[in-house]
Amino acid sequence: MVFFKNKRLLNYAQRIKRLRISAILLLLLLLVPLSVLLYFSYQQSQQNRLVEYEKEASNLARVINRKLFRKLSVSNQIPADAFNYYRYIYNPLTKQTQQMLSPLAQLNSEQTIRGLVGYFQIDGQGNFNSPIWPYAITSNIENTGQQNHTLEMITRREIATSVYQMVNHSNTVKQMLIHGFSVKNSQFNISFDLPEYLIFYRVVEVIDQPVLQGYLVKRAPYLHQQIADVLELRSFDIPMLVTLKKVEKSVADTYFLYSPSTEEEPDISQPRDVDVRYKQQFIFETNLHWPYRNYKVVLSSAPLPIAQSMIYSLIFNAVMFLAIVSACYGFYRFSVKQLALGEEKVNFISAVSHELKTPLTSIKMYSEMLKSGMVASEQHKDEYYDFICDESERLARLIDNILQLSAFERQQQKVAPEYTPLTVLQDIIRSKTASLTENHRFEQVHIMELAHYEHAQAYIEVDAFTQIVINITDNAVKFFESAGIDDPARRKIEFTFRKHPTHKGMVQLEIRDYGNGISKAQEEKIFELFYRGSSELTRNSKGTGIGLALVRELVLAQQGEIQVQARHPGLAMLVSFPMR
Repeated sequence: MVFFKNKRLLNYAQRIKRLRISAILLLLLLLVPLSVLLYFSYQQSQQNRLVEYEKEASNLARVINRKLFRKLSVSNQIPADAFNYYRYIYNPLTKQTQQMLSPLAQLNSEQTIRGLVGYFQIDGQGNFNSPIWPYAITSNIENTGQQNHTLEMITRREIATSVYQMVNHSNTVKQMLIHGFSVKNSQFNISFDLPEYLIFYRVVEVIDQPVLQGYLVKRAPYLHQQIADVLELRSFDIPMLVTLKKVEKSVADTYFLYSPSTEEEPDISQPRDVDVRYKQQFIFETNLHWPYRNYKVVLSSAPLPIAQSMIYSLIFNAVMFLAIVSACYGFYRFSVKQLALGEEKVNFISAVSHELKTPLTSIKMYSEMLKSGMVASEQHKDEYYDFICDESERLARLIDNILQLSAFERQQQKVAPEYTPLTVLQDIIRSKTASLTENHRFEQVHIMELAHYEHAQAYIEVDAFTQIVINITDNAVKFFESAGIDDPARRKIEFTFRKHPTHKGMVQLEIRDYGNGISKAQEEKIFELFYRGSSELTRNSKGTGIGLALVRELVLAQQGEIQVQARHPGLAMLVSFPMR
């Protein structure tokens, strides 16, 4: 409470400034946490999606490893004697050894291993043979075996020759031939020293002699087929780029682009050039298992799209954002109106004080002069009596306006309209405004633009109608004189009855003056409570700013309508009531 002690009252400008600061701080206080929450929600959503893709990518790498291992395991089941052109099988029934063509001697053996070039076998002396060719293979294979071959044998010889030439280029094989074969593990291993080929090899014993057995495959078809087969079984919901990389960089990277399809199977392609946007979001990277450890699989994609749940969250937050901004703006506008209303009430108190003090002072002065007998002339006495009477009536009207407006605000004012002839209303206007217009030397002009107006009746309450006419007339006279217009021809007020231009069941009363009129901005505010159009300190016209506001309430209470129209010169008040 100490903070609020000894604080001076703030003026209107200071209160508006403080209100703006408070509104901005409130808006920031609400929007900053909401923005932070939205940011972290988005980050968490993207992170959750990334974790899901990482899991799927990890499963993909695991399946690739499993598939490659199974492929190698199948090779390990090949019998050692199958690497000869002929196999010798003992038949226990006939007790004879039968010579048969080795299963590896088939020309279509690539159906079992994708990219297969051919099988080979090398003994400890370096003798090379292939199950595809019945003879030993040397560098001069053209002179090996028979000279006249069939087309099939020529094909077999060409295959055997290509295997022999490629295997002899392998440094791994050369080193094994130099140091000798050691039967430590009869499982297949892989040599990667040929850029375009893989050499699968093992050392086994054949007739108690260690021999090197293996097969040569084309690197790209063999590996790419394994990865493509696994990718076809994945279920990514966005395009995914799978990159097969050689750790030593001796082989160019291979790309597999996974594209989800509306059909059952996704589209798997192997583009040479990849759009860089598919490399923007890193997903997962891992090295393949033995014996492919010098290869690694990398998964990436375009920037992750926003999850559908996050889209709903963004929509909700956008609605919340608009609601908060609207609420803060509404709070600000409402507070500004309340401050303006408070300022207008202060001005109203000042105006009422002035409106009461000035005539009361004059009345008191004239009354004391009359009471003391200082005024001897009867003419002056009559003038003083008229002045006291006029000022008393004006004070009575002011007090009645205040009381009636207060009753309207508390919804205690009851208006009981009834149908009244227009001729009666015209007489009321003449009689009730006569003293006001005559004292200020204004001429009344009455116009009736209705046919058979003698029978026309308006749905009004006489007292309320009287107050409406007096307030509008008093307003016109007051602002005409405050404008200092020196033109006798314009010192008049016109009262015109006519049918409403759009509503056939209503009669319209136009009360027009020939003053300076008002601006367009003032037309929109003229019926607001306490509005007077300028500062209380610079205004030179009498009034409190409640007359026209009360007029509007009285008109609406009688099921009527009121409008203001600028004229040249002057201003017209258009008051309409139901008619029969």
